[in-house]
Amino acid sequence: MNRLSKDIYLDACSTSPPLAEVTDEISTISSQIWGNPSSVHNVGILSARILEKSRNVIADKFNVEPTQIVFTSGATESISLALSYLAYSSSPGRVIISSVEHPAGVLAVELLRRLGWEVVLWPVDKYGVIDLNYIDQMLSSNTKIVSIIWGQSEIGTLQPISTIAKECKERNIYFHTDATQILSQGIFDFLDVGANALSASAHKFRGPKGIGFLVLDKYYLKKFIDQQKHIHQENGLRAGTQSVALIHGMSIALDRIKTKISINKGNTCFEPSNTSINTKLLLNNLLQINGLSLLGHPTHRLPNHISLLVTKNNRPLPSRKIVYELSKIGIYTSSGTACNSLSQEKNYVLASIGLKPEMQKSNLRISLGNWIDTINTPLIANIIEETINKIYYQTLNE
Repeated sequence: MNRLSKDIYLDACSTSPPLAEVTDEISTISSQIWGNPSSVHNVGILSARILEKSRNVIADKFNVEPTQIVFTSGATESISLALSYLAYSSSPGRVIISSVEHPAGVLAVELLRRLGWEVVLWPVDKYGVIDLNYIDQMLSSNTKIVSIIWGQSEIGTLQPISTIAKECKERNIYFHTDATQILSQGIFDFLDVGANALSASAHKFRGPKGIGFLVLDKYYLKKFIDQQKHIHQENGLRAGTQSVALIHGMSIALDRIKTKISINKGNTCFEPSNTSINTKLLLNNLLQINGLSLLGHPTHRLPNHISLLVTKNNRPLPSRKIVYELSKIGIYTSSGTACNSLSQEKNYVLASIGLKPEMQKSNLRISLGNWIDTINTPLIANIIEETINKIYYQTLNE
């Protein structure tokens, strides 16, 4: 079998290797500047300065006020905060999510369901794009919250976020988006998105694990602050001593992202990068292999993301076995979203785009990051093809 000269990590959508600068700074702050940023003595004040400097850096990247940045433990908590604060301050109504949301979004609305809210799934087309023909039905008068993932982690499809945000604003509906997979590909102006709230997680863009943030517009920031009187951290929006080291590491990672994202006529537009070029080259090589087909939208997709349906002679192959065999060779991929990868249950995202149950376990996800300068795409494609053939003959004998 063909082999690479060194291992290659192709699972960026699961997590990313932190920048060396990030880990160095985290180590320094953890060992030398460890004060509680809420303390009023010099040790605490020094930590508080680093905390607020980091907040300023992040706010500047999105062109918002520092107070609009709320630090959390990651995207899952950010999504939960974004939805629960409004839910607790409003009588129950209807909350809309897409049928291809990340498990974090599904978990968040389950809490609302227990509080008496009606949860409705916005249907998607065969590419996983929400069907705008349902817009009047979804955004009816009893809808109070809409939360839509921007870039789908499993199939790579992008949603028309600014279009949905505009429609929600016209109807006075609170709109949140999960931008977890977007930020590794570029920085954008929060106002251009049009959302009331946006969630992200640092470890997706080469920052540390265990830290993320929520961006709120000024109206809902004040509305949420007014609800809380007993919490002293993060403008009263999130209790607990802030992890200054992780927050500073996150701000460094975010500040190192130089590519830009713009929105044109509702479409998300990415600046070209080595990552997007490498991804296109690899995809072109992979699609030459019989039995591999692309899942998700062919063009409106994350530029570092490849989602494949793996078959041979019309026989679906278990992608978990392919991932395992590739890992033994030093190619690290995944069989879908990491939060779902250990589950043997029906895949609701793939079901939403029309895949039958017997095909849903054949999804191979490959996602690239900017730690890869050049990539031998023909060799990787050849190795994947050899691995597929190996798994195919194994399944014939089972």
